[in-house]
Amino acid sequence: MHRFFFPSIVSSFSGAFALRHDILMRAPVQKLGVIGANRYSAPLVHWVLARGYPVVWLEKEFSSLEVHLESVRNGLSKAVHAGQMTALARDSILSLLSGTTQYSDLSGCNMVVDMNPDDPEEKREVIGRIEKYISPESPIGISLDTLTVTQLAGEVLHPGRLFRLRPIGLPPRTLVGLEIVAGRKTDPVTIQTASDFSLMLELPPMIAHEGPGGVANRLLARCFSEARVLTRADRKHLSDLDAELRRRGWETLPGETMEKIGRSGVRQILAFFHRFYGDTFFVGEDDEIRGGYSRLPSLSETTEIRTVSEIADLWILSLQNEAVQMVYENVASWETVDRVSEMVFGLVPDKAGLLGRGAARGWSVVLSGVWTLSSLTSGRIWPSPLLHLIGIESRYDGRNLT
Repeated sequence: MHRFFFPSIVSSFSGAFALRHDILMRAPVQKLGVIGANRYSAPLVHWVLARGYPVVWLEKEFSSLEVHLESVRNGLSKAVHAGQMTALARDSILSLLSGTTQYSDLSGCNMVVDMNPDDPEEKREVIGRIEKYISPESPIGISLDTLTVTQLAGEVLHPGRLFRLRPIGLPPRTLVGLEIVAGRKTDPVTIQTASDFSLMLELPPMIAHEGPGGVANRLLARCFSEARVLTRADRKHLSDLDAELRRRGWETLPGETMEKIGRSGVRQILAFFHRFYGDTFFVGEDDEIRGGYSRLPSLSETTEIRTVSEIADLWILSLQNEAVQMVYENVASWETVDRVSEMVFGLVPDKAGLLGRGAARGWSVVLSGVWTLSSLTSGRIWPSPLLHLIGIESRYDGRNLT
């Protein structure tokens, strides 16, 4: 079983029970409902409790619910024994958490988030059940990897309150932000409430439009796609790439992350983006890669690319190009894409994400590198029109645009 009780969260538990009643009543969300007791919802539940706000945790399988409730209880007790909090603080925090298998217990919540895996029919059923018990103006956040808010909004009674919520910085790291994505029918007031909710939790809100998959998942999909192709899906070469990126200060590593998600999960994510962007996101099996899908040589070949450092450079260039393209498509602002990329890949030490690093390197240099990558991939990856523009401009006037 996974346990997600982070030291940074434990330390904040000690003062959470002192939250004044009037502050709670002025909060944009006084009680949060969370659907699904799993490794994705647990960090969010812990985080909300740590800041003194009530949570109703719903799971249809009682055994799974009890396992995760016990994890919270054990984590708090360990904090007491370690002298990190008092028994009174522990009991006060536990009083904020209620577990249930009944949707009717969500009736007091003024925001509910569904953190279960993607399944169109199950998602629609869950939303329908939620709507029976909460007020029409209460937002409903949905964790989505291979679906969009708009896909689910058609059969919702109040589609304007539906939005996509993706915690950024899931295990092994603590939460660092919330990605909030509006569908075509999402009301602005819903996004404002979700943004205020994020700030209430001391997490920066990352607001995005509904480009397929949002910002974080699209960056991860590009990460997986190019890591597989650049290393010819060879485990040793993936491990070498991880080691090189770790040396450069990256926390989220492609090989390690794909191993945690599992082959089927990675394929599902890539297949989602392949539906929208075609072969720019490679979905094929490992033997197709090794059989010559890409003209990129493996690390062991002494041709155009000879070192793991060069592979890492190309991998980063593919991500920077994707980040610029999302700005070009108006998925999110330049600042939001840069901040999300910083959070997703753990680039905090430099205080700069993919776009900030691209500007520091020089956009003309980045553009030249992406053209090299485009040539090596037979045009499967093509420079973003916006990258082409800022690269050419910086080349001619000597400036690095940000």
